[in-house]
Amino acid sequence: MNRLHKKISFSLVGKLYCLLFLITIYGWYKNAYIPYINHFYPFSHLILIALYPVSAFLIGALFDYIFKNKCPYNNKFYGLLFSLIIPISTNICVFLISLTIMLFINTFVITKKDWDLNFIVLSKILLVIYLYFIKNYNYANLLEESNLFVYSYLDSIFGANTSGLFISNTFISILSLIVLFFDIYYKKEIPLYSYGIYLLSLVFYSFYIGNMGFILNNMFSSTIIFVLIFIAPLSSFSPYSKKRIVFYSFLLGISILPFSLLTNFFEGIYFSLILANLVIIFLNLVQISLIKRKI
Repeated sequence: MNRLHKKISFSLVGKLYCLLFLITIYGWYKNAYIPYINHFYPFSHLILIALYPVSAFLIGALFDYIFKNKCPYNNKFYGLLFSLIIPISTNICVFLISLTIMLFINTFVITKKDWDLNFIVLSKILLVIYLYFIKNYNYANLLEESNLFVYSYLDSIFGANTSGLFISNTFISILSLIVLFFDIYYKKEIPLYSYGIYLLSLVFYSFYIGNMGFILNNMFSSTIIFVLIFIAPLSSFSPYSKKRIVFYSFLLGISILPFSLLTNFFEGIYFSLILANLVIIFLNLVQISLIKRKI
């Protein structure tokens, strides 16, 4: 990664690990334990769901050990993060293959070439496209598909909603932002600016369609809030200068709703994020080219 990106506080990474671990535990409770005690899945499902984050962390650790990766944001971290955002319908074998390819790309392409491409989000998008074409694209577990329970809006904030495999709890994500907010290495401006612009776009669009309930239904999307807090500000894929941060946040925030309407509110944020990431990479390349010409 860029030399500047490596000047990162190990304490920030430690906080991120702890918060992601908490989110993982809740995701396992919601998508494994609750359906199991309601007799929707066998006991083996409890182990299966746990295999996703555990195997991602261990395979990432193996990559770090073999290739001597000592960066704060390493393959263990990226592997764990990738395991949390995948659709619940992802087969474990498909996941392990996708994960291994992703880590190979990070080790032999992204790191070697010193690129800032958000390979986690790109891998997620490619996995979703694959699942869509084989007709195995789904975010709801069997309990949620049964419609046996009627959840309140407050229930959905506390995790009773469909999302990534482990990221349905909006409340924990917001608590995470509060914890991370006071770390000087965390780019808190990115989630705050991006979400503010996204919220404004929701208001304008709701007025346009004459449905103010649209705001309430989508303003606390657990997927959007998780991605804005945990992925968008990552030092490896986001700008450092104040002007670039503002531009990056604006581009991200303003494009979330259009992409969500074109796809859905599970995937729109990922397309928005990869767009913002590619635009920043392009601007960096232009800046480097101009500097070389002057020299």
